Amino acid sequence: MRLPIVAALLFVLLACSAALPDISHAQPAAEADRLIASLKSDWPDLYARLIGLERAHGVFYGALAAGKGKVKESDVYRLMSRRITESDSSSRPDPEATKGFAALGTRGAEIIRRTHAFHREVLAIFASLEPSERAHALDRTIDRYLSRPNVALPDVPKDMTILYDHPYTSFVVEDLTPRREQKYPSLTGFVWASHWFELAAAEPLQRSTDSAERREGLKVVTEKFERKLSAGKPPDAFPTELPLAPSISPELVSAQLRAAAIIDNLNMMEDVLADVMVHPKVTNLRAAIDEVIVQFSDRSYRVVEIDDWITMALRHSIFEQGGPALGIMTESERNSSGHLQHVRGAKSIPPGGMR
Repeated sequence: MRLPIVAALLFVLLACSAALPDISHAQPAAEADRLIASLKSDWPDLYARLIGLERAHGVFYGALAAGKGKVKESDVYRLMSRRITESDSSSRPDPEATKGFAALGTRGAEIIRRTHAFHREVLAIFASLEPSERAHALDRTIDRYLSRPNVALPDVPKDMTILYDHPYTSFVVEDLTPRREQKYPSLTGFVWASHWFELAAAEPLQRSTDSAERREGLKVVTEKFERKLSAGKPPDAFPTELPLAPSISPELVSAQLRAAAIIDNLNMMEDVLADVMVHPKVTNLRAAIDEVIVQFSDRSYRVVEIDDWITMALRHSIFEQGGPALGIMTESERNSSGHLQHVRGAKSIPPGGMR
């Protein structure tokens, strides 16, 4: 008589466990939600700007895809700018930006969406937690992000030659002088300035625990960013090099190398995607985009040592990448083109493009 009773009890327990939420997944998701909610409530202007910049990138990709690489630059710039000038736009859905990311394919769109959300979580940790609590929280956030490897970028840095050594690069060498040939300089400038802001925002949040100092520091970063969009004289102008974490956010690199590498990988991937989308020799856009996404999400592809990543970023000039977040630089500290590092010496580009 006891066996049927035991069996019945087991059946009830199994049924109850199936009906309960999966706590192992619910707890990490709840932690992420709390972090994002704290950033949104305590730093609403920063949160809105981050959302606006992400959406501006979506508009950019959508315009390039719809125009098959050919767009009216001033119109697209106006649409991108609107995402950060209309203060309440971040609280509303943005179908145009969503459609733009969809042009990159389901996987590409999800990687970009998740990595932007990851970046906001990192900033929320700096903004809301005590310094002694941040390392553990950052590790949890990174592990949660990497738990879906198919839609994540690796937490190890990639060699910067990935920007130049691909079939559709905007990098050209004329008379031994390497340079970027930007088809839409103001659109690229906007995107690079936004990368500068996203990296620079970590500096005042990580450096100080004093609320007034942090808010003043973030005000400085925001004002610098806005001046970069004014087409003035450097450093109050678009960056002329892609901003990278070791140059613009050394506090982030110092606090968590893995997080900095993920964010740099996103920014470099977006740069290569833009090259692909405007290049006239791309015959199969989806295939070319998919190849880029596969390469950047591959943990073993073109990985570089930490010291090489930091050194190469600095050789491309802090000033050229937009200047320090809080300090002042009035002229470039670079005595030769950082791109020469890729065509001469140890980091030369092999013939035939990326492998």
